[in-house]
Amino acid sequence: MLDGLRYENKYYISRAAYAQLRTRIAAGLERDAHIVHPDGRYLIRSLYFDDYLQSGLLDKVEGVEKREKFRIRFYDHDDSFIRLEAKQKLGQMTRKLSAPLTREQVDRILAGDTWWMLESEHALIRNFYLKLRTRLLRPAVIVDYDREPYVFQDVRITFDMDLRSGVYDCNLFNKDLFTVPVLPGDRMVLEVKYDDALPYAVRKLLGTVPLARSAISKYELCRSLQ
Repeated sequence: MLDGLRYENKYYISRAAYAQLRTRIAAGLERDAHIVHPDGRYLIRSLYFDDYLQSGLLDKVEGVEKREKFRIRFYDHDDSFIRLEAKQKLGQMTRKLSAPLTREQVDRILAGDTWWMLESEHALIRNFYLKLRTRLLRPAVIVDYDREPYVFQDVRITFDMDLRSGVYDCNLFNKDLFTVPVLPGDRMVLEVKYDDALPYAVRKLLGTVPLARSAISKYELCRSLQ
């Protein structure tokens, strides 16, 4: 089994359920220490890659147990902190690998200038280069959403709202990028991530609203509009 795997449970919830649950979570859990906005949220923008066979999308649709997606991600349109990430999934568990990228490096990747990646000190960047060359990975879709995170011990709870798709435009650094809402305005995504077992206090807290786990993929949802 891969090291660093965590459980990741996802749920669709309504705005009304969010308001009710958020009040209790905010009273019992800590906000993420990196949050600087008064409302406790931040924008996440990710550019996902897929191959010419659309294997990443098809693997999700077909429920393949072991799969991997690559994305370039940054926050609040701040290009001074960019990450290349590989999201790996094995059954109900996930693992995220990450490596830093500069704006210049991202621009070079998107322009097809990738040879430099072979000499990177980061194994993930070298692996991404090999996947770019052997699987012909290309930008597939931009995924935008606002996240409100909370933490408790090894548990991370996030409310992800206003999910939007860049549809066919993969201009990652365009602040004025035209995006299309993916979910109804009353619906958002609750994610609960943890290592081994969900603490009783968190289970009891989540039990205050009706929840049903769903196999939610923001990537799949945003690709569905293409």
